[in-house]
Order: sequence, then structure tokens, then C-alpha cells
Amino acid sequence: MKIILKDKNVKAIFINIFGGITRCDDVAQGIMQAREKLGIDIPLVVRLTGTNEEKARESLKGTDIIFASGMDEGVKRAIEAAQGR
Repeated sequence: MKIILKDKNVKAIFINIFGGITRCDDVAQGIMQAREKLGIDIPLVVRLTGTNEEKARESLKGTDIIFASGMDEGVKRAIEAAQGR
């Protein structure tokens, strides 16, 4: 994230994770912690598929992190978020 955020032309970040062994709820928690710790103020779009996907989705509710259920939706939402900046 630090490397991506160094580029001032980045207007949104789309994170795509297929969690087989890696639990999606752990990834969601890590994303939220990174956002807070790094002070990320650009839109984050997240697609998490796999183990504990529902828990991940639940933990992202109420945040400004955009959850996408598929790749196409994620790309569209990232583009929309970037254009809104």
C-alpha cells in the first residue's frame, strides 16, 4: 500500500483476493487497519472471495470501503470511485 500511495496519480485502489487458505475476514481486518494506520484517503474497492467471505463482508459494513461481489463489479466501482475524485 505504501508503494501504491507514493504515486499521486492513483485515485482509487481495487484489491482482489481469492481466499482459499487465507481467510477473507482476516484480510478485511488487515485492510481496515492499513487504511487507518496509513491514513488512506482515496477510495478502496475490495473483492474478497473464499473462506469466511460473509464474515469479511459483515466487517466491512459501516465503513467507507466499497465491497464488490465480482471482478466486473469491482472494476466498475473502482472506476466510478476514481472519477468521483
